[in-house]
Amino acid sequence: MTTTAAPLHPTHHDGTPLSIQLLTVEGSGYGPYVALPVASLWTPYTTHLFTRATAELIVDDMHRDECGIQGEFDPETGALTFTWDEHHDGTGGTETVTPDAYGRYLIGGLWAWDDWGDDVPHTVGQDAFARGAAEYRQADDSASLCEPLDALYRRGRQEAQLVARERTEYRGVLFDVDPSRTPLIVRARPTNHYHRPLPPGAYESDARVVAARDVRAGDLIVASFASFPIPGRATPGTSWVTSPYVADPRPWNPACTCAPCSVGREVCGPVECVVLGVDHDPRWGFSCDAWEVNEPVLVIPAASLLLPIPA
Repeated sequence: MTTTAAPLHPTHHDGTPLSIQLLTVEGSGYGPYVALPVASLWTPYTTHLFTRATAELIVDDMHRDECGIQGEFDPETGALTFTWDEHHDGTGGTETVTPDAYGRYLIGGLWAWDDWGDDVPHTVGQDAFARGAAEYRQADDSASLCEPLDALYRRGRQEAQLVARERTEYRGVLFDVDPSRTPLIVRARPTNHYHRPLPPGAYESDARVVAARDVRAGDLIVASFASFPIPGRATPGTSWVTSPYVADPRPWNPACTCAPCSVGREVCGPVECVVLGVDHDPRWGFSCDAWEVNEPVLVIPAASLLLPIPA
């Protein structure tokens, strides 16, 4: 059996987007699983949407629990197939879940879900993760927590934002970095073969807009607000880079003869610029990624990266 498709943006009857739920398995301390309901009312065996990371956690817990259910991901398609024996329900069977356009899995009807709350046995780490998820629509409060609880808090926020898709798909994000260039709307990052996935440990929900002059070494550059990163050009919508790269800021050399710098001088004239990275291509030589210093750049700050990103 294959699950039916779920709406990309589940809403209440009045159109209000559904909020996330924190789930566990009835009678256990597993989770918390960050889930997005697909209907206003749900039962212990109702399906919910989960990110790939949470789906993997669910599968790991199933195997650890020895409940008679096995899960396996297809390495090529990403489809998740559950298999259970007759000891689980008296008959045995299989169910295949195909990820939706945003990589979310519709899972339910296998275990009995229960609300994850203070009555569920949990660690301080689980509590920090759950708090981050519960506060995903509020200001980030991770700075109030000590290490490593702050990272767990941010991971909870990221899972909630990714499964709900509200930071980008539903309503966009407005950043007021320059009154002359607002609003800047961050739209969804394309999911096609032209755009490489974000590196492990980098989350779209952590992206922030800064002026090019304020980009720091180690920040991950993910988008501009121009058709092309040419000094002096900006448009309200994001233009995602095809290959996110780690910033290595340096002063711009006005005498540089690489193609981007030459084009920039011709189109924009004398402007104050900064080079955020240099690409060394054996076929074409080197080229600077030069930005006008006040140009807005969408970055994932180095402090928000959960894993080191190779330069």
